[in-house]
Amino acid sequence: MDTRHARRQAGQVLPLATVLLLAVAATLFFMFNSGQLVQEKLRLTNTTDAVAYSAGVFEARMLNYDAYANRAIIANQIAVGQAVGLASWTKYMGTAADNIGPYLYLIPAVGPALKAAMDHVETVVDVLTPALAATVTLHDEAMHTLALSQQVMHGPANTVAIASRLALMQRVAADNDPHARVDPIPIADDFAGFTTHQTTRDQRRTMGQLVNDSRESFLASRNWRFGLVVLCIGIELRKRGGTELIDLADGWKSMDTLSAHHHRIRRFRCRRSENPLGYGSGASADNLGDGSYTYAGSRTTNPRASAHAESSEGFARGFDPAPPTLGSSAIPGFMALSDRALEMDEPLTSLSIRVTKPAAQQQFSGGASVVQPGGRLQLYDGALASQETAAVARVEVFFERPDRGNGRHPGKTELGSLFNPYWQARLAPVTAAQRAAAQARQGGLLLP
Repeated sequence: MDTRHARRQAGQVLPLATVLLLAVAATLFFMFNSGQLVQEKLRLTNTTDAVAYSAGVFEARMLNYDAYANRAIIANQIAVGQAVGLASWTKYMGTAADNIGPYLYLIPAVGPALKAAMDHVETVVDVLTPALAATVTLHDEAMHTLALSQQVMHGPANTVAIASRLALMQRVAADNDPHARVDPIPIADDFAGFTTHQTTRDQRRTMGQLVNDSRESFLASRNWRFGLVVLCIGIELRKRGGTELIDLADGWKSMDTLSAHHHRIRRFRCRRSENPLGYGSGASADNLGDGSYTYAGSRTTNPRASAHAESSEGFARGFDPAPPTLGSSAIPGFMALSDRALEMDEPLTSLSIRVTKPAAQQQFSGGASVVQPGGRLQLYDGALASQETAAVARVEVFFERPDRGNGRHPGKTELGSLFNPYWQARLAPVTAAQRAAAQARQGGLLLP
């Protein structure tokens, strides 16, 4: 064997192995660097989704708060109406007891006991009506406090709400990634014009209509009749009364009357005369323009008793003058959906945001990694456009009843409003135009 020839071939594989090792190193470096880039982008994408969803939940909660506040305002308005109605009714009971009392002694045996009961009714009335007046003041303050809380929360043109939302998004981004930054100006945002503050009389009457439609039977009508009239001869008792929200915005007024109607024939014609027995009225504000209201027929059926009710002797104690209030117990200004939102088939608002992270804060070769490429390996350093990574997310806030689709209301759909708290948030696809706008912010280049 020629050992000299073998020695001449020793070490020839070393150059090939060196080239192969360099190729393997480049491949491993590329795979590692790509993995780091993907990890950074996934982390930023998840952060962006969390930020967008948190902003959507924030908006949904604001809209739901508006709905709860509006419902509470309506409930307090109904409570004011109840207090005014009860004051009118108790005053009517008191005057009826005072007017009927002297005739009760004519009833054998039980007359004195009935007179004592009527005197007790008068005493209760004197105590109860001032308490009802105080109730009107408390409910009025609650209404205007709720209305003020809506204004404070939204601010002019939703400026406070938008600033609070940005602070929330920045905090959520920092909690997920301390180096993530939320663009102060969103890619797209229509929340500012989604709601409006209803302040004019016509606007406030929309809530007043809901209040009026929510009146129970006691407020709408307190009528009854008793007696017998045959061939225009006889005596009939007619009770009339009701409580009205004047012009659906200005305040509450109530009236209750009871009259004895004597029917008789005089000069070959049927005649009827009215004798007022009981009357009472109350109002949450003075000088209400109620000329067109009959109070369930009180003014038309018992005109004399109605005149007594509207005199100083007929107003309930504590209601002449009206109880002190912040806004005369009128419907206050409140938040509602804007006309633009109401024109939608299904009202919703959307927000698209962009979150960035500087390359210097990312763990890959083109960023903060301690492993930096040299020579030809610089081709794989993962350079980023504008030296940052960016991600975009979009969220929608929409209205949907929890029981939708379960068959309870087949064929019916409830449109979005700020009177029911059914607002929810969901992530939605980013549109092509919004993606292009985000790319333009990064120098017009495609995102890595």
